[in-house]
Amino acid sequence: RKFSLIYLQGEKLSGKTHTGVYIVGRVQELARNARLLRGPDLGEWFVDELPTNPFKACELCVIDDADIFLENAQSRGQAGLFVDIVERLAHANGTLVLLGTITPDKIATSSQAQSRIGAGMHLVLGNPVEADLNQLLHMITKQRGLKLTEGKRSYILRRVPRVIPALVECIERLEEGNDFTEASTSFHLLSEALTLERV
Repeated sequence: RKFSLIYLQGEKLSGKTHTGVYIVGRVQELARNARLLRGPDLGEWFVDELPTNPFKACELCVIDDADIFLENAQSRGQAGLFVDIVERLAHANGTLVLLGTITPDKIATSSQAQSRIGAGMHLVLGNPVEADLNQLLHMITKQRGLKLTEGKRSYILRRVPRVIPALVECIERLEEGNDFTEASTSFHLLSEALTLERV
């Protein structure tokens, strides 16, 4: 069997969701099966969707906020659900990526779930390296259906701290009340958003 499990840990606003979206999109571009699920919706998805859309061979499944689901599973009577998902993916020779803020060994969940997580790989998401910032900003705006030229992304990157929360906050300020298209986003609007950022 070729099943693998990865727990990707990152602080709040560290870019876990953006990373999950990127991974799933990249795998789908390679014509492979991949899906992104939200931890808080996992119980409902398991009952309503998984029976009619089971895991395919070698599928990638990314679960965002997996730690939230795992910590709440006991009280909701869903402790076995995670183990069931792991076993189904293992049978399909798939890959499971869990995104969470809590260190995996600190998640208050069942021993069966903990043993599956502990057998996997644990990675910690850090700040992006300088060479990846432009692509990262492009990805953040693209995921929101927004467009910025490379020159405008460069303008932002010279003025905003080089951490994901600051980049996301800047883009959110740009979004507020603006028709955010490549043609209408002027350097004046960028300057105003960056001025608000510093206040």
